[in-house]
Amino acid sequence: MAANEVPTVRHRRVALELRRMREEAGLSAEDVASRIPAMNLPKLSRYENARVANPKPDVVEGLLDLYGCEPELKTVLLEITREKNRRGWWQGYRDALNPLYTDLIGLEATALSIKAYEASYIPGLFQTRAYAETIIAKSPTNSASRVPAMVDVRIARQAVLTRAEDPLKMWAVIHESALSPNVGERVMAEQLDKLAGLSRHPNIQIQIMEASAPPHPGMSGAFTLLEFPQRNLDIVLTSGMITSDWVEEVEHVDIYRAGFNEIMAAALNLDDSLGLIVEKRDTIK
Repeated sequence: MAANEVPTVRHRRVALELRRMREEAGLSAEDVASRIPAMNLPKLSRYENARVANPKPDVVEGLLDLYGCEPELKTVLLEITREKNRRGWWQGYRDALNPLYTDLIGLEATALSIKAYEASYIPGLFQTRAYAETIIAKSPTNSASRVPAMVDVRIARQAVLTRAEDPLKMWAVIHESALSPNVGERVMAEQLDKLAGLSRHPNIQIQIMEASAPPHPGMSGAFTLLEFPQRNLDIVLTSGMITSDWVEEVEHVDIYRAGFNEIMAAALNLDDSLGLIVEKRDTIK
């Protein structure tokens, strides 16, 4: 792999699966190198550590067949391998986006569902243009010249929630503090109105975590769990002011999954959450 080329998180997931399946099959690296034509130990290591600039689908398929990969998962992993040179709509904004953000957009486009906890902001997939402009402009990592493109991308991402075929399912828990009009009353009133409307969509569930709620796992910080039909490909994005990180190990992802269930239990139910959103919107208006 070229020194300046960073593997996408989806290709790292393929690498993790190749290593996991080899180990579960009870095969050593030497066993694999002896059974796959044109395979050797350094090459296998590159494939298992996502250090191949252009992974060859036939090589990946040979490994998956050797490991006895089940057909549905095999189809998904090969699709990810083949997508390397495909262009998504966001490629036109590549200069304004960091690799983690482009990974997120690609994952949102193919995820089955998203579960997110937000402590300070309305989730990006729910934001109005005015709210997004305000939040993005205040980020210490965004220069003024990047803001318009970043806003355009954030709004374009939201199409996954309303697409005609298999719209993304999203369950979000938002802390009550994120509903305050600290971005300006007019901007927040519009944002709360949109939030109330989204909560009535069958594929969108929104809960509010009251400020008086008991301690819960979300107090450690905001996170987004992206779920796929193949559960072992699920992944978590944790958010920070300067950097964000992917949580990829299956057992760690499961900790966040369990944590989100606890967060849901501590938050207001769906009806009471909608009531609070509408109440705060009407108070501002």
